[in-house]
Amino acid sequence: MMKHRYFIGFLFFLLLVACLIIVMHQRQPSKQRAEQRAMLFADAVNYSYNEPDKIYELMASSFKEKMSESEFSEAFTKERSYPYLTPLFINFRECKLSDNLYYGTAFYSQAARLPGMKQEIKFVYENGDYYFQWFDDLADGSYLTKFDNITYSLDMYFDHDALAKGKN
Repeated sequence: MMKHRYFIGFLFFLLLVACLIIVMHQRQPSKQRAEQRAMLFADAVNYSYNEPDKIYELMASSFKEKMSESEFSEAFTKERSYPYLTPLFINFRECKLSDNLYYGTAFYSQAARLPGMKQEIKFVYENGDYYFQWFDDLADGSYLTKFDNITYSLDMYFDHDALAKGKN
């Protein structure tokens, strides 16, 4: 009977040690982890645009409070269907973190027809990892009107008088 108590006590001790090891090895904020997540975010934006839920998983809780996953997926799909001149394709460059490593900014270059386009995307450490704060125009609905006041027109390429008379 005494041997069983020692054995049970020893098993309990091992379980306690295992729990402590797991807690101590939880992912801690670091520049390396922030960079890994920033690259993962770029991959999701660049290659999972047909699966917006993969992007949504990487969004900060402050964004998720504003918009559900289904709302995000619907808005993202609609927004990406506009006839853009430049694709949404971002290339990770670097991360700058706060002194305590709990928030920062990821810097990306953006594939574009005009050189020099950049994106700066804020991120925050929460729930044991880094999450991103972007796509506010989807949450507030402003993406719906972003093309309403474009000054560029294709009219300069056409001779409307000739078109009206049936001449090409």
